[in-house]
Amino acid sequence: MSTTTPETSQPDPKAAPMLLGVPIGSPVETAPSAVLVEGPTFARAVGFLGLFLLTLGGVVIISTRALGPRWVPEGWGFLFGSFGLALMLYWASSDNDQEIRRAFGGFAAFWLLFAVVAAFVPGPFNVVEKTAGFYLLPWGIGAAIISLLFLVPFCRHETDELYRNAAVSTLLGAGGLLCVASVAAGVFRPDFLAGPGLTLALLGLAFLCAYLGQVDTSDGIGYTVAFALGAFGAVVVAYAVGRAAFPTLLYEGPSTLRNPNGSLDVWKTGFRLLGGLVFVVPAILALVSRSPMWLKAATGVVGLAGAGVVVTSLFTNPVLTSPKPFLVPNGLIFIAIGLLYMAVSLGVCSDNQFVTLTRRELSAYFFSPIGYLVLGGMAFVQWNQYRLFLSTLAEAGQQSQAVPEPIVRMMFLDFLPVIALLLQVPALTMRLLAEERRTGSLEVLLTAPVNEWPVVLSKFLATWVFFMLTWLPAGLYLVALRMETGVPFDYRPLLSYYLCVAAQGLAFIGMGLFFSTITKDQIVAAVLAFVGMLIFFLFYLMRRDQLALGLPPVVQTAIGRLSFIHMWVESLSGRLPLRDTLLFASIGAFWVFLSVKVLEARKWT
Repeated sequence: MSTTTPETSQPDPKAAPMLLGVPIGSPVETAPSAVLVEGPTFARAVGFLGLFLLTLGGVVIISTRALGPRWVPEGWGFLFGSFGLALMLYWASSDNDQEIRRAFGGFAAFWLLFAVVAAFVPGPFNVVEKTAGFYLLPWGIGAAIISLLFLVPFCRHETDELYRNAAVSTLLGAGGLLCVASVAAGVFRPDFLAGPGLTLALLGLAFLCAYLGQVDTSDGIGYTVAFALGAFGAVVVAYAVGRAAFPTLLYEGPSTLRNPNGSLDVWKTGFRLLGGLVFVVPAILALVSRSPMWLKAATGVVGLAGAGVVVTSLFTNPVLTSPKPFLVPNGLIFIAIGLLYMAVSLGVCSDNQFVTLTRRELSAYFFSPIGYLVLGGMAFVQWNQYRLFLSTLAEAGQQSQAVPEPIVRMMFLDFLPVIALLLQVPALTMRLLAEERRTGSLEVLLTAPVNEWPVVLSKFLATWVFFMLTWLPAGLYLVALRMETGVPFDYRPLLSYYLCVAAQGLAFIGMGLFFSTITKDQIVAAVLAFVGMLIFFLFYLMRRDQLALGLPPVVQTAIGRLSFIHMWVESLSGRLPLRDTLLFASIGAFWVFLSVKVLEARKWT
């Protein structure tokens, strides 16, 4: 029997030499190397430029206040500081590095602390008799606005729950305190409401809106806060209506319901009974709805109390002294604040199609550069008008010349606000439906269970609200002037002016919406809207006989009613042109109707 010896394997002379089982010279597997993430270099460069401008503006302002006029005017210091803050805000919104966001969080906390100190420190420093809260406007309010602007990007970028919850709670606490305190102060001190009270109420709403933007509002604490804001707004409206109407009704009693011959006036009696139903109907609707029990009880008490006052006024007049006027301006301010709170609450809590679409369109302006450009540009234009307005008043004071009322017309009746309006409307309306048609998102939107009317009306309402928001700084400047100088001026022309701007905005926004509906190109829509605004400006020239074009006097007079500048003049002179206000509102409704019909016609093409 033969045996076979197994062959032993011989090493291959061509194989690579081995070291610990690994071929020498082969790549060695290692752990992933650390990758250095490049920071936002451009944003930081812009931010450092903004920090330099802010420092420069602060030095100019402080040196001017301490040492007197310098070779750089104080107004330029405010301009440098504002532009620097805008650049730093861009940096804070773009850079989410931990050290950077924490630094901006501390920056926001510093300005909030500065606002609190300015709100309570008495002043001025160079006199013996000081007043608490002297520096509330503009320093306290301005510092609080700066703090709010930098708290929002900090909350968005911060990942540590401890820091983020502290910042979010600060937004909630500051907003709630400002809303409640401003209204309460306006109740006990009516003169406070027409000054800083209105500004504080709007600032509190801004803090609460920032808070609601950082939390879930579909349920939990976010929904509760939004609902409570609407309930508080309803209470404010009910108080304003009752405070303005009830004392007058109880003072007049049944005597005003009769004619001079002693017979009962059916119309006056009917209107008073209708006023009682205004209080009863909401109470009934609340009782039959699925609202919380506390809301049903509160609404029922308010409704029954209002109806009881109306019924009492039908038989007796228990108030024997004539009540002081309350509706203008305090009542109107209370009603405006309450309705604004209710509108924000409805926009957050409601799931209605129209409300949801409006919220979407309005938030789109705050997520796009065009919204901030328009808002910043309008704020700059109104700041420049305010600066010229102050210089005119100072020159008149130096020459001992009295400035006739209403003095506010000098701030708005100028060439620059007209040019700003001509450019503002195309910028706001050019993307409304043109961009939707270009990207194809309009087809997706219309395939949802929603028709053309909610789509068009939501875009129209959201743009009009943003349009009115851009004109708000002018009114706040005048409120600050009234508080700083202590000299009251006639505010009623300012109220009529804003009513006219609101009515004109309906017509202008509706026109821009229509032009955005008929084209897919935003530039074309902007050009068409600008041409339309120029035509409205030409109506002003026709009314002044500078561009008659041989038209008959009747046609020229009819066209002249569309001159928005003449409407400004009348409103700022203390007269509310109600006929022209209704005309511009009707034009806006006409443009909206045409926009809906254009979208409906797309179904057949």
